[in-house]
Parts: sequence; C-alpha cells; structure tokens
Amino acid sequence: DDEIGALAGKVVVAGEALPGALVERWRRVVGDGKVLNEYGPTEATVGTCVFPLLETVEGVVPIGRPLPNMTMRVLDAHLRPVPVGAVGELFVGGAGVARGYVGDAARTADRFVPDLYGPVGSRMYRTGDLARWRSDGAVEFLGRIDDQVKVRGYRIELGEVRAALVAQAGVVDAAVVVSEEDQRLIAYVVGEVPELADVLPEYMIPSVFVQVDAIPLTANGKLDRRALPDPDQDATDTYVAPRTPAEERIAAVWSKVLGVERVGVEDNFFDLGGHSIKAIALVGALRAEGFEAAVRDVFQNRTVAGLAATLTDGGESADAYRPVEPFALIGDEDRDRLPDGLVDAYPLAQVQLGMLVEMLADDGRNKYHNTTTFRIKDGRPFDVDALRAAGQAVVERHEMLRASFDLDAFSVPLQLIHATADLPVTVLDLRGKSFEQQAEARRAHIITERATAFQLDRAPLLRVSALIESDEAWWLSVSVCHPITEGWSHRTLLSDIVEGYLRLRAGGELREATAPGVRYADFVAAEQASLDSEEDRAYWRDLLTDHAKFELPAGWGDAEPADRAVTVQVPLGDLTTALRSAARTTSTSLKAVLHAAHLKVMSQLTVEDAFCTGLVSSGRPEVEGAERVYGMYLNTVPFAHRRGASTWRELIRQAFDREAELWPHRRFPMPVMQRELGDGTRLLDVRFSYLDLSDAQADSDLVDADSGDGEGATEFGLAVAARGSGLLLTADPAVLGRTAVDRLAAMYRAVLESIAADVDGDARETFLPAGELERVLMAWNDSGVPVRELSVPELIAEQMARRPEAVALSSGEETLSFAELDVRANRLAHRLREAGVGVESSVA
Repeated sequence: DDEIGALAGKVVVAGEALPGALVERWRRVVGDGKVLNEYGPTEATVGTCVFPLLETVEGVVPIGRPLPNMTMRVLDAHLRPVPVGAVGELFVGGAGVARGYVGDAARTADRFVPDLYGPVGSRMYRTGDLARWRSDGAVEFLGRIDDQVKVRGYRIELGEVRAALVAQAGVVDAAVVVSEEDQRLIAYVVGEVPELADVLPEYMIPSVFVQVDAIPLTANGKLDRRALPDPDQDATDTYVAPRTPAEERIAAVWSKVLGVERVGVEDNFFDLGGHSIKAIALVGALRAEGFEAAVRDVFQNRTVAGLAATLTDGGESADAYRPVEPFALIGDEDRDRLPDGLVDAYPLAQVQLGMLVEMLADDGRNKYHNTTTFRIKDGRPFDVDALRAAGQAVVERHEMLRASFDLDAFSVPLQLIHATADLPVTVLDLRGKSFEQQAEARRAHIITERATAFQLDRAPLLRVSALIESDEAWWLSVSVCHPITEGWSHRTLLSDIVEGYLRLRAGGELREATAPGVRYADFVAAEQASLDSEEDRAYWRDLLTDHAKFELPAGWGDAEPADRAVTVQVPLGDLTTALRSAARTTSTSLKAVLHAAHLKVMSQLTVEDAFCTGLVSSGRPEVEGAERVYGMYLNTVPFAHRRGASTWRELIRQAFDREAELWPHRRFPMPVMQRELGDGTRLLDVRFSYLDLSDAQADSDLVDADSGDGEGATEFGLAVAARGSGLLLTADPAVLGRTAVDRLAAMYRAVLESIAADVDGDARETFLPAGELERVLMAWNDSGVPVRELSVPELIAEQMARRPEAVALSSGEETLSFAELDVRANRLAHRLREAGVGVESSVA
C-alpha cells in the first residue's frame, strides 16, 4: 500500500468499464478524489469526462461529467434525449471533437453528425457506446452497441448484465459472453455466484456461471475472450432437462417456435420471448405433434412441465385441421361472376369491412392508410433492381398482397385474390442535400404518401419507395392499406423485403420459403363459425350487460382540434427490468403488467365500479405456420374490469386471467357486437394493444428498425399501444387534446413506477401527474380567512347594537330593520318558551 501511495498524487483509470470493488483498494490508499475514472474516444481528443471516486462505489464506476468545454448527450435512434435512467447511445461534443477521418468522407459523415442541441454549426461524435444518465447527473458506461446480442428472442446488452453482476455483494469482477455453439449467455465471475432473480428479467440471467480467479485481459486492458476457460467445465447451469417423452416432445416444439436452442422444463413461456402470436404458433405446432392444446392452456400452464402434466397426447399425428379450399366460402352465383385471373375469392372479415366503410367515408384523414419509413445502412450504393425483385417475391408469396376489394358487385363484399400483381417501386434521390433537407424531404414524402389513397379494386394495395441518403445508406418507405395487414404482418413484411434485398445486393439468392398449410381464408371461416356460435354471442351479451361502457371525460378535447392525431410517448426503458420482474413474480406476462397499469389509469377517469374498455386480440388460427401468413386478424373486443384489487399483484393477475377467459370467444367480431348489442353509440372509445415485434423484424444491424418515421390515424378517442420499451398514446384531438394526453401520460408513468417499485404495493392509491394531487387537495382549496368565534344570534345582536336602523330582512315591499327583527325574535322566543320548547326540541 505504501508503494501505491508513493506512485502519484492522482491515479487516472481508463480503457474499460471499471468495477468499484476492483479499484476500492486504490481509493483507500491514494485518498478520496484522487482516483479518477476517465472516458473519451480518440475522435474526441481522448479525454471527454471524468468521475473522481469520493466514496465506495457499488457496481461499475460511472464515467462522470463532461470536462470543461465538452458535452455529453445520451440519445435514442432519432437523436432525441432519453429519460434519466434509460439506455441510449453516447454522443460527445465540444472543443475536443475532431474534424473527421482523413481521406474518408463517408465514414466522417456517419460518425460526426450535427449537434442538434449545440451552437449553430457544431457537431458531435457518435461513440457507438451505450450509456445512461444517473439521477445525480453522472453518466454510466454500459458497453459497446456492438456487444448487443440476441438470445432467446431478446436483444441483450452484455454490459448491462455485467453491471448487474459487479453490483452484487461478493462479486469483485465479471465478464459476460454468448457462446457461439448454442447461444447460451455465460457469466464469468470473480467471487461468489450471485442470485439475480430480483435484479434482472429471466431472459437476461446467464444460464451458466463460471467462477474464475481473475478476468483475463489483453495488453491493452481489454477483455481477452480467447483466454476465458471452457464454460462446460466447472460451471453452474440452471437448466432443467426434460424428464419424460412428453416433456421432450413439448420442449422440442417450444425450441422450434421460440427460436431457442435449449428449453428447460421449468422455463416460463413468456420469459423466453413468448406472447399471444407465439402462443398461437405454439398451439398449432403442439396440435400437429398430436397434443390437444388450446391457447388458454399456454396462459394457464406456462412451462413445459406444466403443459406436459395437463395436455392430452393424441398420438404422433393427431392434427385434424382441414384448410378451406379455394372459392369454398362463396356461392355458385358469385363464383360464376368472378373475373378471370383469380386464385380465390371469399367474404371480407368484419374488421376489414368496418375499416373499408370508414375509409370510404372520406373525412380527409385517410384512416387505415399507413406509411412507415426505416433507414437501411448496408454500406453499398442502393440497387433498385434488387429492391424490386425482393418486394415482388414477397407479393408472389403472400396472397393478401395480391388482394383487391369489391364491395357491391356480389351478394356480399368480397376480397379477390389475384394470381399476379405488380408491386409499384419508386426512388427519390436525396444525395447532395444537407441533413436537415433530407429530413424535411422524408417528412414531405410521408405526407404525400398518406394523402395518396389506394384504389381498392386494384392489387396490390401496397407500394414501396426508396429514399437514397448516401452511397452507404437509404430509407425504405412502405405504404399499405391496413385491411390487408396488422402490426405483426406489417413488420414481417418490412423484414421480408429488407432480408431479400440484402441477400440479392450481396450477390446471393432469395431464400426459398415453404407456404404454410393455412391461409387468411381460414381466419374468415373461423370468424363465420363464431358468428354461428350462440355460446360466443351469449358471452359478450352477458359481459356488456354486467359492465358499463367506459367513457372518456367530457371537455378534455381541444376547442379547435387539429386534423392530425395527438401522439405522446411514455418511455419505460428505465423500468423495463423491474416490470419484467413483476411479470415473473406474478407468473404472468409483461403484457398483463402493462395492461393492468392501463386499467388502473382508466379507472381513475370514471365513477363506474365495473366497466369495459377495448382490448385488441389476434384471431389467427391455432395452426402450425399461421404466424407467417399476412392478414388483418385483429378484433378489438370489450375487456371487462371491476375495481377492487388491493395490490398490483392482484390487479395483474386479474388482467391476465380475464384475457385467458375471453380468448375462446375472441373471434366474435366487434362490428356485429356493435350492431346487435350496442345502443346506437360506439361500444368502445378506448383500445389497448400489445405486440412484441422482436421476432417479426429482420435480425440485422444493417436495419435501423428504431429509426422509423410514419403516420396513421385512429378511429378511437384514445388508442394505447404498449411494448416493453414504452407506451404510445394516440388520441383524437376533438376528444383528448395535447394537454389532456400529457396528463394521461404522466398518470401511466406514475402507475408503472409504483408497480416497478413494489408489486405488492397499494393499487387503490390515486396516481396523478406531479403537483396535480397537491393542487386538487391543497392549493385549490386554500380559501381560509380569519373568522371570529361568534354564533349567528350573537353577530345579529352585535349588528343591531351598532346599526339598529339598517335593513335586516326584505320581502317584496316589506322590510325589517335590525331593531325590529330583534323585537320580533324576542317575542317569538318567549312564546315558544311558554309552549314548552327548549334546547333540542323540534318545532313544526
């Protein structure tokens, strides 16, 4: 220690994330404030920020605050600041930022970008590092974006897992890697193996822990991955292997559907990346394997072991599913009148018909016409032929991309499936324009696309554009008629086009895709069967009878509403780990946690004890391969909620169990409920939807999926779209103005913060935006004034003595002065007293 103390007056540490336990000895010897953790890339003159250690630091030491004349910004993919505690990319600016890379203009343009928050003309350097702000204003380094991996269907930041490890007592240092062979998350730990169940969600907990004496480093102080020991020797593995033939077969199905190399029998379906679409796919695969399964079984038995103990095994091949034959859903008369060139025709689903009716009403808002734009950075000049070929291949593969609509030429409105359809592809070259000019051009493109409606009788109801940014990056813009795709289909469509383009652009061939044995016509047939089901109709009739319609508060809209919907985001990145932990603790799903928060906020806006709001459900057939078939499968159904849950745990379980209850009846179409069970007004003004799109998008670092711009519209007063990263509130400004939506966003955030803090916390408490509770309880009721402690008779007597002639009472033309009032009151009092009236007597 004496030698350490004699080395220098200050010790500066840099180059790698610094564990607090590792540097604590140096801090004690050298002294508080004399050990500094420094951070800074070469492109910013090495030094950007420092963090002096003034006390013991648990976990990874922050990289601190900017040095003089330097700036640090933690931004999202849109270059917007992220909330305190949320993870983003670190950008550095200020006097130390270099001019660029000598002789490499393209790389300079990519890494040195305009500083939107600094002086005019200033730039900042895109570090490629993940970081987050602490509440005290210091920045934490979490690792490289390059260290992001996908395990069990989730993107995981290895630096965040390492930070959680070294923050645990007994852990001196740690390293986290992913095995190349089987994609296992492996933790190397110096010290004790910690318990992480209450710290990280299930999908981020390493499946293997290896205890080592020290983490091997290179000569530059970086992790030496090649020197890490074999994880299969002397490792702690949490995996529980299948123990019976049934568990082995079910686990194999899980592995295929979830894309997970290895499934333990105690692994939770939702923790491994499962959600409603995956549950449908799982049930289809289980049925094909011979198990008599339903989606409700997956909700109620969320592990391989649970399903194996519950499901009936009908044999190796008990799949009784029979797909709908082409043209089988229409009559002979309609069939004879069909035009040439069709491969099928069948009625519209009710949700499609409802969308088309609202589209044809033409109120200028182009409802259900969606445009989405994403950035593609593949390092090559754009190739229009590759894009056209990739897009056309997707159109040929999916019949809903070759559909057109005919609403009046047949006995019922039909969708006509054409044998061929040519995909329109346009190109807009933005090279040579500034960053701001390109952004404005993209916005103008989206507005134009949204304003250009489709001709519903012509296929495809889809068009594609490419906006060329540079010789290394371009933007893919896709406009689609919403009745042919929902969220899952739409994101899969984008990924299929991009994946095909990248294959062709790299000189490869398109992937051969096997068509599943199920089609969108099978969903239409299932909906028709639900319409014929008296059980389904009775379920919804009883539910709507027993629960009041939820109505948004009156007077919350804008006096002069704009044409565009109001949208507000509620970021949850800093709460995601805790919210997933709440889902695991309650044996439910993240969707149930977010839905419970939504129900709580809605309950604060109504006096009803039992009410209905809308829940978007997927009606995809439970058939193997159904998740790969494009179409509009959504049905917004009434979701019944009754107050009374005392804790968040109870409320989350209620939301989860209620959805499992309604699932068998989810295909009964809302438009029919509206006609048959409504009172002439809309049954639902609010809808909640949840979709985990991680498995429906291209798994490529070249696709900047989070860079998306786009526009759509909503028919609801309030639409709440939930994902793990946050909520998106979209409101009709005539119903909810910007101020009202901001207040709702604050309520959602407050509720979710409470759930994240304690799943057993009080769910009956009121959660209002900051300061609002104080205003309604205190400030707006601060009306106190000093009052003399005199009774009313004493005050009248005092006034009579002071001004006996003043008017005390008047009735018409008759008046009484205070003196006259005193005389008459005394006279009446004496008479009452003579009649026996005393204190507490009643006088009629």
